[in-house]
Amino acid sequence: MAQIWPTLRRIKTALTIRCLRCGNRAIWSREKAIVNLGGHTMPHEIRGKLRCSRCGARGCQDLIDVDAQM
Repeated sequence: MAQIWPTLRRIKTALTIRCLRCGNRAIWSREKAIVNLGGHTMPHEIRGKLRCSRCGARGCQDLIDVDAQM
């Protein structure tokens, strides 16, 4: 049986994005997250595509945390 990998297209709630450096927080609707990051983006790839709009911290530096219900 084929395993179905979760992608951003499969999230059921808004995407909560939080900067671990400065505490900045944003909530993107499911639709906005898909448009900005791509529907085929896998959960482990989301952080690497983000940067804090307040302090410039990058997700690839493990400074961005994301949460959504799959």
